Amino acid sequence: MKERIAQAAAEEMARRGLKFSIREIAASLGASTKTIYQHFESKEQILGYILERAVDEMRESERKIMNDGTLSVQHKLRQALLVLPNAFVFHDIRILHELKQRYPEHWRTVDAYVNQSWDQIRLLFEEGATDGVIRQVDVELFIQVYVGAFYRIMEDSGSVSRKGYSFEQALEGMVDLLLEGVWGRE
Repeated sequence: MKERIAQAAAEEMARRGLKFSIREIAASLGASTKTIYQHFESKEQILGYILERAVDEMRESERKIMNDGTLSVQHKLRQALLVLPNAFVFHDIRILHELKQRYPEHWRTVDAYVNQSWDQIRLLFEEGATDGVIRQVDVELFIQVYVGAFYRIMEDSGSVSRKGYSFEQALEGMVDLLLEGVWGRE
């Protein structure tokens, strides 16, 4: 039932953002609010559960990318920079922005992941530089630029969504700029 509640909450968030209620989750499940409260003490606890699962999912995706022997270092790097969970929470820029504004404690979970989960990327840069397929760069500066651009996209969510971009599309464009630059191909 816990998974069903989390899924129903995710669906409500997709429709209403973070302005959903326990009552709406119960109604979508055809259950009572008491049933919801048997599994989660509050809406905030449901959000925390969904976010923890999303971060775990991203870590697992990164692990699979790193262990995939069929991928080149460049492909691993690109895919690792584009890792997002299947949970919609990270797919809608507005929800990330709302999470930061209204639920700072849960935002810290996302923020910690974005700012601290770079060991695999550092290894890929090192491997790529050793193999001569990635030029030697200041990896810490690259990380700062990535994180800064990530947050800028999130903070200006209205502009991105008005242009018709999903978060995935904005992130992909950002990663392309970081990895490929703006020079034309020769």
